[in-house]
Amino acid sequence: MALNFTFAPPSKLVTSFFIVGAFFYLIASIAFFNIDFLNMHYLDPKIVGFIHIFLLGFMMSVIFGAMYQLISVVLEIPLYSNQIAYMHLGLFVVSLIPFLGSFLNGNSFEFLGYGSILLYLSFMLYLTNIFFSVKKVEKKDIKAYFVITSHIILFIGVTYGLLTSLGLVHNSLGFNSINLAHKHIILVLFGFTGGLIAIMATVLLPMFMLSHNFNKKISNYLLFGIIATTISTVFGWFSLAQMLMIATILAFSFQLYDIFTKRMRKYLDVYALDMITSGIFLILLALLIPFLHDEKVLKLFMVFLILGFISSFIVGHIYKIVPFLVWNKKFAPLVGEQQVPMLSDMVHKKGSLIEFYTKLATIVFLTIGILFHSDILIILGKILFIINSLLVAGNVIYIFKYKG
Repeated sequence: MALNFTFAPPSKLVTSFFIVGAFFYLIASIAFFNIDFLNMHYLDPKIVGFIHIFLLGFMMSVIFGAMYQLISVVLEIPLYSNQIAYMHLGLFVVSLIPFLGSFLNGNSFEFLGYGSILLYLSFMLYLTNIFFSVKKVEKKDIKAYFVITSHIILFIGVTYGLLTSLGLVHNSLGFNSINLAHKHIILVLFGFTGGLIAIMATVLLPMFMLSHNFNKKISNYLLFGIIATTISTVFGWFSLAQMLMIATILAFSFQLYDIFTKRMRKYLDVYALDMITSGIFLILLALLIPFLHDEKVLKLFMVFLILGFISSFIVGHIYKIVPFLVWNKKFAPLVGEQQVPMLSDMVHKKGSLIEFYTKLATIVFLTIGILFHSDILIILGKILFIINSLLVAGNVIYIFKYKG
């Protein structure tokens, strides 16, 4: 699939989000080290803080940057406002300080409300930019409908999140914060993130792996599954939502398999290895969903989701997207005047492979540690997580500093 970069936003804007994401990936690994993982409860403020550092600071930052880029090149429309995007970035980063600090520091929980409101406003800037951009699309296809649907779900999901935070800070409001939190998690993590990952995979995987003739109709079922899960969640039909999530995840896993088996590029670079890993852990996540009431399974689910699926999928795409952004700014003007590097040259092959295998080792140690209740293995897993995050940051720095 050929992409049109005529309407792409400034590379500085997109790379700024990726840099923020790499920074928070490191912060997340440090926060994880300070958690008593074996004895923690999923409502423990420190574990909630860690999850939000990873999902908000790392995952969302990368998704924001990728969306600002992809919405322009995939839908072939200019971003509504680069200025709003920069405002979104600034407010988003500033809002994370009181929001995350309220979870990590027991003496500053009163700042949760302020941080939540600022964070919500940053999301509104982002959504405004996206919706006004998509409005310019004259003929909407499945990609446009995925973008629109996912962002409507994000609006509902972050609204639930704001109400959850305000309910925790002000008990007098009478909100059922636990119920709201469950809806917030499903809508933001599955409805929004899952929807965007599904459409990103449909666009980017075939391009990077040179896959052709894969089944594109599966995307229609994925969109239906996401919408049906959202409706079930909003009405509190969590058992139905659970079944729909499992069916949708398995359908997406089949699509990943279909794309992978029909690829022309047979060489397994670190991107391909990351995509295989994310696909395997996605299936494992679907199998674990019915058993999340068990605390040990819940911990495994968190490790598989964060490191097995999300980290593999996003870091793998960082190694593809960031080199292009840097190459386009640094080397594209030199084409025809001197020899320029290939995009693959800009990724440190040995460093990226070491990062990949360190991530796998982290998952293995944490998994065995959870199953056998071993503090030593958990600590080793925590140390490896920090090493992995340093390698991710180092590889991103290598790409930015690459001189050919």
